[in-house]
Amino acid sequence: MNEQKVFPFRAQLAKNSGVQRSERTGWLTPYEVETLFADALWAGRGSQLELRVPARTSDAGVDWIRQRFDRLRKRGIGVRVRRDESWSFNEKSGLGS
Repeated sequence: MNEQKVFPFRAQLAKNSGVQRSERTGWLTPYEVETLFADALWAGRGSQLELRVPARTSDAGVDWIRQRFDRLRKRGIGVRVRRDESWSFNEKSGLGS
């Protein structure tokens, strides 16, 4: 059985000019992956999508997220997935601080 993974995330998308940025925070559900992907395609070639996840996210989790957005790189859109050391996720209280 293929288990669905869901991660908390913070995302910033900068158009190729770097001037216009959009931000989103939430849970990286299949719907959010699709939405971020579509937003990045709309921003176009040369834009940058940065996804931050809590510091405790596993290597496998970070790799899984990178794979979801790999097709954007092939279209000339930069993708960066990184752990945010200042973000400590608390499962009981939600998205953390």
